Amino acid sequence: MKRGSGTTKSSEKEKLSKDKTEQLFSETVSSINIVLYSTNAEGTEYNFITDAARTLFGFSPEEIYKNKTQILRSIYPAHFGNFKNFINNLNNGIESTIEYRMKDRFGKEHWVRHSGIPIIKNNKTIRVVGAIQDITEEKQILLKLEGSEERFRLLIDTADDLIFILNGFGYFSMVNKNGATALGYTPDEMIGRHFLEFIDKEDESKIAAAFTEILNSNGITTFEAVFLDRFDKGITFEVSAKPMLSDGEVSGMLSIGRNITNRKLDEQKIKDLNAKLVEANRIISIERERARHKITVLEEVNKLKSEFISNVSHELRTPLASIVGFAETILSDPDLPKETVREFSNIILMEGKRLGKLINDVLDFSKLESGEEELQKSLTSIVNIMEESLLNFSDQIKEKNITLSKEYPKNNLQINVDKDRLRKVFGNLISNAVKFTNAGGRITIILQDYVKEIEIVISDTGVGIPEKDLPNLFQKFSKIQQFGTPLGGAGFGLVSVKQIVDLHKGFIKVRSQVDKGTTFIIRLPK
Repeated sequence: MKRGSGTTKSSEKEKLSKDKTEQLFSETVSSINIVLYSTNAEGTEYNFITDAARTLFGFSPEEIYKNKTQILRSIYPAHFGNFKNFINNLNNGIESTIEYRMKDRFGKEHWVRHSGIPIIKNNKTIRVVGAIQDITEEKQILLKLEGSEERFRLLIDTADDLIFILNGFGYFSMVNKNGATALGYTPDEMIGRHFLEFIDKEDESKIAAAFTEILNSNGITTFEAVFLDRFDKGITFEVSAKPMLSDGEVSGMLSIGRNITNRKLDEQKIKDLNAKLVEANRIISIERERARHKITVLEEVNKLKSEFISNVSHELRTPLASIVGFAETILSDPDLPKETVREFSNIILMEGKRLGKLINDVLDFSKLESGEEELQKSLTSIVNIMEESLLNFSDQIKEKNITLSKEYPKNNLQINVDKDRLRKVFGNLISNAVKFTNAGGRITIILQDYVKEIEIVISDTGVGIPEKDLPNLFQKFSKIQQFGTPLGGAGFGLVSVKQIVDLHKGFIKVRSQVDKGTTFIIRLPK
């Protein structure tokens, strides 16, 4: 696909932005005091941990990698039961946080907050990522201030958000220190002044409407307001306010404002980039009629079926040979080291799963081909199906340093489909995009909402498909040659994709150029 000079400049800007982002990320990770980590599902082996572990635990990352029990041994025995429950929750796919006491290697006591997020694949937790933060000072402060009015004041002043109380006439009667500092003032400078003195004039009518709603409600009202700091610079806050009642009358308003200026700027940037991408996609002609290749010669049909049987036999023979070979090795040599036996067993398990998947694919293809399988339709979110499909390839995308771009509509698109079948369609196309996109390439996912149908675009910058082979792409049992070598698989992946799309009364088309990339476009009726 040819792109104009504007697109090239845009790509260069994106690359510079990406390099800068990676640099900033690296600097940030190395400078923060919070320990970031990645472990196996059981939490017994660390795949990654930041250098902040030296400060908190007294152990270097290398020592923790070598001795998986370094951190576990540091936990106080009284807290170990809770820690085991924390690990069990993560194993069950539940994001969890725990606080416990521990001693570093020098005997110094710490309180830490340990957070974990399970990474789930195929309904199973395969890895845990999270952060460990030293909260010793926080714990000491909470203990000292418990039961006193000063505790409330200190919590307010240490909050990063803007926390304030307005009296019944709209004047500040209380402002927390950090909130006032964010606007360039001290609390004393703001107390006694009217709320509207700090609001952008263009927002005053919106604020008046929000105040009216607050006065007529006993619940929490949320609105956005642009505050002006000491230097008249606009800062956007998302304010949650609740009226304060005295004898049934509104005597004031308690509010918490969160600074969302950066979020608003990011949203505008994304909106601008999406608009440019939509415009570029409309300029580039990707509409192409589906190519149908009719096999009219019986010998050609037999040839394709023979090739199919050969492909399936090869796909079965390869993992079977590994299973038999490693199993024989384990049985024939009882003195094999445990690590070697475990490694061979993992290979046998992996190849067995590969065989099972191939058999399931063959059975599924057979059901679709015979028309025995009926769709189990339900109203579901097309965005959720796409995100679930992408999740299975997140590790591969990260390993190949592939840039993943996504454009989704603002509304959560609901469509009546067989979500399991559609997930297979997306998984097949994403798998091909990841497989045939070189390291550092790009994959783009676009979901567009039209009046009567939804369009799904999955595009990559991979090796592409020769134009002469495009008519055969969705033909049964056919395999495409790439650089003189047939692509892997049994030859029915894309055929199943087309069958499923056809069952949904949609259509699929493809556009591709060698060394430029491939774009699949699917349209499904709502």
